[in-house]
Amino acid sequence: MKKIFYLILMLFLSSKLVLAQECSIYIPNTVGTELHYEMTNQKGKVLGSYTQKLLSIKNKGGETIYSMLQTTMDSDSKDKVILSDTITFRCKGNEFYIDMDKYLNQKQMEAFQNMEVKVTTDDLIYPPNLSPGQSLNDGSITVSIEGGVMNMNMTTNITNRKVEAHESIETPAGKFKCYKLSEDVQSKTGFVNVRMHNVMWISKNIGTIRSESYNKKGKLTGITQLVKIIK
Repeated sequence: MKKIFYLILMLFLSSKLVLAQECSIYIPNTVGTELHYEMTNQKGKVLGSYTQKLLSIKNKGGETIYSMLQTTMDSDSKDKVILSDTITFRCKGNEFYIDMDKYLNQKQMEAFQNMEVKVTTDDLIYPPNLSPGQSLNDGSITVSIEGGVMNMNMTTNITNRKVEAHESIETPAGKFKCYKLSEDVQSKTGFVNVRMHNVMWISKNIGTIRSESYNKKGKLTGITQLVKIIK
């Protein structure tokens, strides 16, 4: 009887392990890993830089939660911090989620700290296996702000997400095998409406290797690429 019990227990634990392994993550998988990025315009002029550092990996409510500190540096002084914020990622079942809160302008949000703020999100989801031609779910975040006579909505929608290719690219950080993705982004604050198109290359257990932003006319406006990894 004991042997049967232990056999069932081992089968259960093995199935849990398999389920955990099926979630492919697109961030570092080792706490303490730092990713260093550089942002340039279409002509190669450096506009700024930021780092991402994996702070923790925790299991909570059947999910694996990854917390990453993102620190944005001043373009004129790499030692001066402009903004520091924590971004959350999740594995639930065999799907990888990116918290849409990362698309909030934290500097801008500080101005509304004494107002009633409601945030509604549909997070970005990555299935366990990506393949060229595959369509991915849309993502969105809506911020409703109420402050007496001042009421405002801010919305960002990410649509038409698609896996374009599986290919290798090279940056100053090295050569990586990546999935090339594309997406459309629409941000609206009051009457101000901004549309853009993004192309990015992501690698398992690392994250974004390179991304390119294009305006609504299809003109390249900015490039962000990984320049260094510290483990």
